[in-house]
Amino acid sequence: MSPESNLHLLTEDLVSIPDAAKLFPSSARPHQATVWRWQNRGLRGVKLETVRIGQHRFTSRQAVTRFLERTQQPA
Repeated sequence: MSPESNLHLLTEDLVSIPDAAKLFPSSARPHQATVWRWQNRGLRGVKLETVRIGQHRFTSRQAVTRFLERTQQPA
């Protein structure tokens, strides 16, 4: 996705990349480096939607949910 297509994230509940990792239950919590990898390289062909604001990159609670739903679908 192009950066412009992720501007809809600004209307959602934004969280920093490190805080996005904390959205997961402690028994399944990924390291924040894993969340960075999901936004850079993706998982199973799906990238985590993010938006850059100044020097910081954010995602949203809703984007994390969409990412999980898309990566859990059978191939």
